[in-house]
Amino acid sequence: MKAQAKKIPNFPYVCLSLWRMMLPRVIRRLQRRLLLRGWERRPDAEDIRERVNYYCQYPLGKNDGELEAREITPWRFNSKYVFDLQSFLHGWPGRRRLNFFSGDTIENPDVPTIIKTRRLDSKASLSTLFNMDYRRHFMKVVDPVPFAEKEDVLFFRGAVSHKPHRIRMMEMWADAPFTDFGDTSTDWESPWKRSMVKVTDHFRYRYILCPEGNDVCSSLQWVMASGCVPVMTRPTVEGWLMHGKMEAGVHYVEIAPDYSDLQEKMEYYFAHPEEAEAISRNSQVWAERFADRRRERIISHLVLERYFSDNSGN
Repeated sequence: MKAQAKKIPNFPYVCLSLWRMMLPRVIRRLQRRLLLRGWERRPDAEDIRERVNYYCQYPLGKNDGELEAREITPWRFNSKYVFDLQSFLHGWPGRRRLNFFSGDTIENPDVPTIIKTRRLDSKASLSTLFNMDYRRHFMKVVDPVPFAEKEDVLFFRGAVSHKPHRIRMMEMWADAPFTDFGDTSTDWESPWKRSMVKVTDHFRYRYILCPEGNDVCSSLQWVMASGCVPVMTRPTVEGWLMHGKMEAGVHYVEIAPDYSDLQEKMEYYFAHPEEAEAISRNSQVWAERFADRRRERIISHLVLERYFSDNSGN
């Protein structure tokens, strides 16, 4: 079996997104109805309900009428966020109005808003998570390397510039004997400069460091879907992958926010490879939960349905 990491190419993705938005609204509405028909009888219906409730936690009727809503139109905002959202909005009757944030999350909004990621330090979030920029955050991978044959090394390749926590991480551990770290930034003179590597080249290693970036770690989904073990701090931001529901020691190896215990944690798992392999298997099961494209589209439509019914978005 050959290692694979499949991501939708950009040009077909843009063409498909534009085609969906150009279809007559009546056709998109029919497609939506056919997709949602009988979903309650699916064997995974309870999981679908759980995820919809998790993504859109805003209480029914709260702050009704206080929205400063703005309408989303594809020609007004040129981003993948809009492509991914508008292709679902186009299946709704009438003209829907909503609050929408396009970009990396800095703070959670104070009005009900559709957003890619939300911070986990809020007691009650008005953010409704939606699967935007999914071609970057979700890909299909095939990792044929057995866990026993992977190298006992903690591997990282990623951009470090303008990310103080990643710079601190590199200063502390880039030269450690148990790590293979490299900075792929192109906009500064980095002392840790290394070339980018293909996703499939990561599969040689047992442990992949997954530090948060501007919000979530964009590589986490495919790391979990592979046979590798994600090593990361406890999430402070979550997205469609439901980072807030993951368990340390079950789905990933947790390290301290300041990276101070990295060597201690890695030495433990180097000495207990059976526990590391169990985490790898649990990670794969978690990632598989998001692999069915039809189910993901059903959930996306239901999330919007809940958002609009909660907030009187007509």
